[in-house]
Order: sequence, then C-alpha cells, then structure tokens
Amino acid sequence: MGSLRDNLKSLQTQKQTAVISFIMAVLPEEKLCLDCIRALEQGGCDALELGVPFTDPLADGEVIERFHHQGTEQGLNLSKCLDFAGKVAGISTMPLILFCYYNPIYKMGWEKFVAEASSIGIQGLIVPDVPLDEMELLQGKTVESIPMVAPSSTDERLQKAAAHDPSFIYCVSVRGVTGVRDLPEQEIKDYLQRMKGYSSAPLALGFGISGPDQVRKFRGAADAVVVGSHLARTIEEYSSRPNLLPGELEKIMKGLKQAGQA
Repeated sequence: MGSLRDNLKSLQTQKQTAVISFIMAVLPEEKLCLDCIRALEQGGCDALELGVPFTDPLADGEVIERFHHQGTEQGLNLSKCLDFAGKVAGISTMPLILFCYYNPIYKMGWEKFVAEASSIGIQGLIVPDVPLDEMELLQGKTVESIPMVAPSSTDERLQKAAAHDPSFIYCVSVRGVTGVRDLPEQEIKDYLQRMKGYSSAPLALGFGISGPDQVRKFRGAADAVVVGSHLARTIEEYSSRPNLLPGELEKIMKGLKQAGQA
C-alpha cells in the first residue's frame, strides 16, 4: 500500500490533481463494492475514502445520506466496516482513509479503534463532527486525523489546520452538506489561496465535485479533489445493472484523472 502523504505530495509536485474517491463500505453489497473499488483503482484513483454508515450523518447530502441509512438498516457498524477495510487492503494498493462520525469511534474506544485501524493499514481518518478545536481527541501516531476547513473558516482556524502538518487538508467547497452542485469558482479559489498562505500541504477540494469540468476549473488552485456524491449517484443509477457498474466507475475515474493532468 502506498503512503498517503508521499503519494499526494508527489502529485502536488508534478502539478497533477489527485483524485480521492469516497465510497460507502460494503454497499450495495460486499462483492460488488470490492469490484467497484478495483475499478476505481484501475481508472487511476489515487486514494480511497471509505465511509462508515451512521444514523445521523449531519455533513452528508441526500444521496450519501441514503447510503448511510441503507447501511445502518443492514446492520453495518464500525467493526464490520473495519473488517471490510481489511479486505480492501488485500486487493488494492491505494492509501486508505476512513470517513466516520465520532459516536461509533467513541463507542468502540479510541485505543481499540486505532489498534484495529492501524493493523489494517488505514492511514487517514476524517471525522466531520469533531471541530478543529477538539482534534486532540483524535491524536494518534499510526492513524492520522485529517483537518477540515470551509470557505467560512477564519484565518485563525486555517492556521490551526496547518499546525497539524497533515498529509492533506480537506477543503470543503461550500457552506453546507455533500452533494452535486454548481460551485462558486472565484470564492473557492480565493479561499484556497488563503489556505495556501498558511500551509504547503496538499489541499483536497470536496463536497460538490461532479465531473471533469470542475476538476479542470480548480486545477492548480486545489491539489486534489474528493469525489463522493457523483459516484454514489452512479451506483444508484446502475442498481438494476450491477454487472455494468464497475466499468462505468472506471470510465468516470479515467475522465476525472485526465482532467487533472497539467
């Protein structure tokens, strides 16, 4: 498995936009999910963000929220998703990031969670309901917590994010939840430039990236993009044709990667 920090830094140096894919663990079902992950890697995906279903996903929009609820209805929890992450690590060389709300981690216990996650090879952790001011809750030597900032973040908060010296900084594109949408180009570019004034870490733009046009639009301003709702919507669209889904995801990923070439 490649190093999250080294991979993203290398692409940043080459002025190529990294693509981080978000996909909910296990769904729609385990084998198909693994096939989709293989397809994303074959399409050129640079890192994989695995979601853990949660009953109250406050940061997520309508499409991904449906996957959260589908997962919890199927009895998926943090332990089962970590087991699945271990299977992903066995078939993929992409760096693994876990996207999980704080309650499941608290319930499992931080020390147990870190031990299990690190044994699998998970390198990054995104916890959207733990603010920067409380990120000391998530300090670990083997699993790195990724800070999140937004266009509304003050300079003080941008400095706090930079102080963590992360593998990357997750830059939320809008004041709101995940989902495919039009993005205010100049506002986002200005805010990314502000963040670059405090940190040389790669900046990953997420929430609303829905196709190659947006990757081209923010190439150079953002060092990476996080694509989630677009993939989730595609998974839903192919629910009646699951045999065609991996090929479609690979095609989407190739388009995104091509758009990010300098």
